[in-house]
Amino acid sequence: MNTVNSKKTQNSPWPESINLSNQLFVEADQLSEAAYALLSNQPVSTQTLHEFSELKRRADNKYIEARQNWLDTKDKTNR
Repeated sequence: MNTVNSKKTQNSPWPESINLSNQLFVEADQLSEAAYALLSNQPVSTQTLHEFSELKRRADNKYIEARQNWLDTKDKTNR
């Protein structure tokens, strides 16, 4: 997946950890979109379901990582 690396992100007033969290959420969204796009191919085969499940698992794990990163950053910022 492509990472978010725009000028807007690089010049952001937010701490780098928030930018990382945002990037992780974007990557999770991209993985999830790719997973559901597989299901638009008809008919859906067993192989397609396997690929969907794998991409969806990766997306879910990326969402967990992004949320944990965001919570860690929030805790550090609120101290």
